[in-house]
Formats: sequence, structure tokens, C-alpha cells
Amino acid sequence: MRLDLPPPSSQPGIEPRASLRRRLDVALRLALPWVSLLVCVFLLSAFSSLPGESALLFGICLGSVYFWSAHLPESMPSWAVFLVGLEADLISFGPPGTILIALLVVHGVAHTWRYGLSRINFLPGWGLFAALCIILSLFQWVVACVGALRFIPPMSALFQAGLSIGIYPTLSALFVRVHRAIVNPDRA
Repeated sequence: MRLDLPPPSSQPGIEPRASLRRRLDVALRLALPWVSLLVCVFLLSAFSSLPGESALLFGICLGSVYFWSAHLPESMPSWAVFLVGLEADLISFGPPGTILIALLVVHGVAHTWRYGLSRINFLPGWGLFAALCIILSLFQWVVACVGALRFIPPMSALFQAGLSIGIYPTLSALFVRVHRAIVNPDRA
């Protein structure tokens, strides 16, 4: 007769009991990235007098989804990316659906390659993010040209890509500190 025992935990020791308070704490920690991104999208839309607001919104959304999908995928599930993209599309005055599609593409790429992205240095990861920003900004520009039925100068798309690429190191530094606080609050 064979006895099936549960596998030993990877970190032996005493673990706290899974009380309601502990489960709520874990759920709130994992919801922090996408909830804060929803609030950030709403706040950016409230101050509509900012120059380059739509490009900044695009860059913050892309950077957040890319970082959290690669480094802590439980905190940025696909349905949350969809909600953020839907809110950003409803608030922005760009071509409908383009931010949503861009966020889902970035989420898919970062989630699929998360093991490789977590092992490489920052610069190659930033290079991949830069390539995604350029491709998705040009995608938005093409959709805007088709929707307007005329050629629109691509300078706004290049500005959006450049701003998105430029703010990612700052966002990444902030998210690394938040990531440490989410994963291990005692060492934050």
C-alpha cells in the first residue's frame, strides 16, 4: 500500500495560518498594481490641460503592464489589463480600441517571456520594451490614418514612443521598490 504525502514546501518552517485577514492582505497586495494603474489613468484624464497627456497615459500604461506582467504576473491578470485598456480607451480621444489592443499585446509578450525577462539585465529588457513601444505607436498611427482617411504626420506617434521609452526607467525603479514591498513586506 502506497501513502501519498504532500510535497515538502520549498521553504521549511512555520507558516502563519491562512486566516481571513491574511488572505485579504495577500489579495490587496496583489491587486495594488492594477488598481493603482486604474486610478492613475483616471487622474491623468481628469487633468486634461497637461501637454502630451495622451502620450504620457500610453507610456505609463504600457510600462506598468510590461513590468508587472513580466515580474509578478499574479498582480496583473489578463482581465485587469482588459479593464485598464478599456478605461484608457473610453477616456482618451484616440482611435477606439488601440490602447486596449496595445496593452493586451504587451501583456501577452511580457507574460510569455517572463522567465527570460526576469533573468536578463535591465538594458535588453528595456530594448524589448522600446521595440514594442515603437511598433504599437506606429500601429496607433496607422489606425488613426485609416480612420481619418488621410495621411497624418507621424511626429505624434514618434513622440509617444519616445516618451514611453524615456519614462520606463523611472517607472521600473519605482516598481522594483513596490515589488519588494508586495512580495516581502518585512524587508521593504
